[in-house]
Amino acid sequence: MATWNDLAELMFPDVKETIDDLKNKFPERNGVCTRFAPSPTGYLHIWGLFSCFTSWRFAKQNNGTLILRIEDTDQKRQIEWWTEFLLNALKNFGIGFDEWNLWANWEDVWDYGPYTQSQRKYFYRVFAKHLVAKWLAYPCWMTTEEIEKIRAQQELAKIMPWIYGNYSIYRNKTVDELVEMVKQNPDYIVRFRSHGDANKKIVFEDILRWKVSMWDNYNDIVLLKSDGLPTYHLAHITDDTLMKVTHIIRAEEWLTSVPLHLQLFQAFDLPAPKYCHLAQILKVDEETGKKRKISKRKDPEANVEFLLEHGFAVQWILDYLYTIMDSWFEEWQKENLDKTFLDREFALENMNKSWALIDLVKMEQVNNSYLSRISTDQLLKEWLVWAEKYNTDLADLIKSDIDYARSALNIERHTEKDPKRFYTFKDIDTQLRFFFDSEREKLVKNDELRVKSEDGKINWFGDFDMNVMKNFIDEYLNVLDFGMTTEERFDQLKQIGKKYGFASNNAEFKEWWYIWKIWDLAMFLRLALCASKRTPDLFSVMKVMWKERVENRLKWVIRLE
Repeated sequence: MATWNDLAELMFPDVKETIDDLKNKFPERNGVCTRFAPSPTGYLHIWGLFSCFTSWRFAKQNNGTLILRIEDTDQKRQIEWWTEFLLNALKNFGIGFDEWNLWANWEDVWDYGPYTQSQRKYFYRVFAKHLVAKWLAYPCWMTTEEIEKIRAQQELAKIMPWIYGNYSIYRNKTVDELVEMVKQNPDYIVRFRSHGDANKKIVFEDILRWKVSMWDNYNDIVLLKSDGLPTYHLAHITDDTLMKVTHIIRAEEWLTSVPLHLQLFQAFDLPAPKYCHLAQILKVDEETGKKRKISKRKDPEANVEFLLEHGFAVQWILDYLYTIMDSWFEEWQKENLDKTFLDREFALENMNKSWALIDLVKMEQVNNSYLSRISTDQLLKEWLVWAEKYNTDLADLIKSDIDYARSALNIERHTEKDPKRFYTFKDIDTQLRFFFDSEREKLVKNDELRVKSEDGKINWFGDFDMNVMKNFIDEYLNVLDFGMTTEERFDQLKQIGKKYGFASNNAEFKEWWYIWKIWDLAMFLRLALCASKRTPDLFSVMKVMWKERVENRLKWVIRLE
């Protein structure tokens, strides 16, 4: 008569080591150790960045270790170059790892590897064999059709779903029966034999949520798939045990799996790490108006690369994530403008327990606050880093005359009249490009300067009489004085404008013969100088451009036919 140990030997003939043997291969750690364990598929998700940032901050603050472990057990979906991409993406945010595999040659140079799950198959087999030998796991050949039939029966009978007890076809087979089946058909999965009670609750501790009461696990979940790779559940217990991870910081969606994971740790007679389940990031669905989990497929803002390309500052994205981690961070930041999140003490137990809502419009507003707060030199520096990747032509242009660009960028910043006009780095393009002559030449061809009249004729500057405007420019250039204040220049413009039909205010416009208003004249100058209606303060722009450039651009109008 066969024993469970005989079955384990038959199923895992290559496994000659025990769990203790594996544990002894890896040294003990001193202090905190946590990990970021993404799947190598798709892009870097905003929640993935949040989770990694939290783990990194927690590890660094406690002089601990942060591991990067690639969970590539879904071989069909993995992307070969993804690890390289991830490392580079996180590098943008100053996040690095203490241990990871070298993606260039897939070698491990630290003590706890391999750091890629597909290379750890043997470890999972050691753990699975241990459970089979203890009668806590068994081989299973149930088909998809059989499982669907059972679930339909359970639903009809209104009883607990999943595979357990008598609903598991192979759970109650004798050892002899299972031995013969393994010999005849080695294509099986391995299931955990749960001793949980569906009518029993357990209480466990979560760092963020304190004591949590939840129904115990009763499901005979899959441990090893037919390809020999583990499910998340077995991989979690195996990898985090052997890598000596002390804290598991992961998504709230895994909270319901804690009873199962505690059962597994108990089955292996291993201590469980400390758990911290982070709140989800949600958004308001445009169609339903209801809050839902942010989606990889539906929501472009879920992609960190989209946020960067959209023009959000790296430092601000980190600040935004920190407000999710710490509900008091915004207030603290207002009182400590010269400091960063690195100066604020962080504690997992003080994080927000409820979900965070992501709103692109609000994000732009808060990003505007950040860009408005930093110095012009810092703004220019951060913008250039962004532009060298996403707006290379303008980056090259600005670097060709960096002082000129800095002066243009600095218009009215940090003054009482500060318009705080930059919501994202993209806004700097429209606010700076026209300062450069080569770009202004391209812009003058746009529709803001050339207006089609009812008779089909294209007129420069719309309804203005160009003969009148050319005379105005001649006189204006003769008296233009760059030593004047902004108020003096505007008064001068109003006096000259009256001669050519521009009222100084609405009252004059209503009572006298004026054809246009002073604001129309200011817009004419803005279009002539900048080829755009959206510019900083007109006279500040002129002061940055200085006399020669202003004269050249206004004389261009005189030469127009």
